Amino acid sequence: MTKPPVPGTYVIVNRALSLNNERLAITYNGLDQPFTVNIKTGSSRQLWIVQDHGHNTRSLVPVDATDLQAARDAGCVTALPAHNYVWTIIKTDSGFSIQDDVGTVFWGVADAVDNAPVTIEPDNEKHRWSFEQVQ
Repeated sequence: MTKPPVPGTYVIVNRALSLNNERLAITYNGLDQPFTVNIKTGSSRQLWIVQDHGHNTRSLVPVDATDLQAARDAGCVTALPAHNYVWTIIKTDSGFSIQDDVGTVFWGVADAVDNAPVTIEPDNEKHRWSFEQVQ
């Protein structure tokens, strides 16, 4: 296992391209709203602060709402008030996986299409991400 991304600001892009070969980035949609993957635009809604919580765990914070963190909610990923929500981010041969602390569920998308919700599911290749650091 290699180290997860260092703390910083990133665009998180799904490794599976859309049917139109478009890159899909995780997008913040507001408090208690499911995250979606949308065509990568560079919008601030697609920027994420990765914070270190030690022992290979990270929190993911939307740039547009720094008092919130990525959290699990009813089969999807959403933004909730910060409460030490942490994720394990692991580098694999096919990209990064974002998973719970015991490695049983992963962030993913059921279909690599614009506006698809980011889901919490068992592992498969659609559940790989790239972290593109923003300067």
